[in-house]
Formats: sequence, structure tokens, C-alpha cells
Amino acid sequence: MQNFELYQGLEDVRVSCACIHSEHSSGLSKTLQDFRRLFFGENEIAVRVPSLFQLLIKEVLNPFYIFQLFSVILWSAEDYYYYATAIVFMSVVSIATSLYNIRKQYVMLHDMVAAHSVVRVSVCRGDKDIEQAMSTELVPGDVIAVPANGMVMPCDAVLFQGNCVVNESMLTGESVPVTKTSLPSTGEEAARCYNMEEHKRHTLFCGTRVIQTRYYAGELVKAVVVRTGFSTEKGQLVRSILYPKPTDFKLYRDAYLFLLCLVGVAGIGFIYTIVLSIISKVPAKTIIIESLDIVTITVPPALPAAMT
Repeated sequence: MQNFELYQGLEDVRVSCACIHSEHSSGLSKTLQDFRRLFFGENEIAVRVPSLFQLLIKEVLNPFYIFQLFSVILWSAEDYYYYATAIVFMSVVSIATSLYNIRKQYVMLHDMVAAHSVVRVSVCRGDKDIEQAMSTELVPGDVIAVPANGMVMPCDAVLFQGNCVVNESMLTGESVPVTKTSLPSTGEEAARCYNMEEHKRHTLFCGTRVIQTRYYAGELVKAVVVRTGFSTEKGQLVRSILYPKPTDFKLYRDAYLFLLCLVGVAGIGFIYTIVLSIISKVPAKTIIIESLDIVTITVPPALPAAMT
């Protein structure tokens, strides 16, 4: 039996703080960066906005709307047009409103994520060489130079040289800027494995804004990229918005239980109507229509519009 492990970045290979200073502070060669990009993918958080047609198909396949369609067809067969037209109108308005709100939320999330997704960064190649590159090219292990005038972080990175003042309100909601210090290189703490949660006071998170840098003796403020793309803190936040965990509210449970009771009542009425009609020798077409009428009356067809 095969076991698979999810590797999100540099943190998962369990490197010590001292190892980051000694082995990962010089950056990656272009060849190694290209190889790692094949493994980790592009450093981007792409939020695709579904088309209206895709959203429409997903919405109308709701079992409630399918039941409404069945009810409207049945009422039309009985020349019961007025109520059927009212239900169709309510359903169209309900679907249109729902599509507008859902698409608006997708567009807002797309614009919010794309605003700072692609920027130019200074990437260190070796101890001295610095080149400009797009943030989408970054991979775990790259070393970036944080400019003195600050920047919006395009990835999760750990400081190993210099200090920064960072605004993390985008992630935490905390309006007071925090100071990030460089990762320890000596002592007992340096021998411990780097952990993003444990060493968050040394970590610059994706989406946060570096307001100011502090350096000494003319040295650049440098950080090692530890996570990119959807593996970053910002990426995981966006993923939780796109694919939220199913909610289990008591109101919904009670509503579905009530609906199940209505279906049970409709089933009893359906069987009773068929038996009574057969005994009374009612025509088969009338039996079918009247029996199905019991179902459409017991389970409210306007329920989806009322719940939207």
C-alpha cells in the first residue's frame, strides 16, 4: 500500500534554523529553480470566475428547482396556468438574484487576489548576484531581497538577514504593524527545525505589506521563500473561501426533517388517493394527475424562492 505526503514548501523537509543560514542563504541556481517549479508549480493564486452558463447549470440542477419544473408541467396539463406562471416568475427572479450575487462574490475575490499577485522581485543568485524576476517564478528555496521602501509579499518567506516592520491586517485583522526579526543562527533555538507557526515572528506572510526594513552595515534585508501559491497562508485563506467546509446548522437540519415529514405525508396521501380512485372506478389519467397533485400541494413548490 502506497502512502503519499503533501509537500507544501521548505518547511516540510524539516530544516533547522542554522541550516537555513548556512545552506539556503545563497539562493538557487536558475536550473534548480526551474526544476523545483515543475514540482511546486507557478507561484500564483488563480481564482477562476465561472461563466454565467456554468453557474446557471449548477443552480437549476438543485432538486427543489427540478421539483418545481415537474409541478409546473403537471399544472399545465390541468390548464392551471395562473399559479404555474407565478411560480415560474418567482423561480426566475430567485435564480437571477442568486446568480448575480454568486458571480459578484467570485469577481470580488478574483480582483482582491489578483491585485498583488504578480510583482517584480529581486532574486539572489549566489552571494552577490541579484536579478529581477516575476513573482510567479519564485519557488521554495529562492532568496529574495526586500526593498527598503517595502513591498507586498508575493509568498511566505522567512527572514534570515535584517528586520522588517509589517502590516498583517490583511490576514489577521490586526491594525497595529508588527516587527519581524531575522531567524536565529546560533544557540539552542537555531538547532530546532523551522516551523512556520513557531517561528512566525521571523516569517513574512503572503499578502502582508512590508512597511519598512531595517538593516545594518549596508547589508540587504533577505528572506528565504518557504511556501508559494495556494500553499501560502493567503492561498489557504482563499481556498477556504472557495471551498468552505459544509455547515451543519440546526435550522437546516430541522428544515430538512420537516421537509421529510411532508414527503411522508404526501406519500400517504398519494397512496390513499390511488386506492380510493380505483375503488370509485375513476379513469387512469385522472387518477395519475390527482395523485400527483397531492404531492405538489403537500411539498410547497415556492420553497426554493422563499429560502433564497
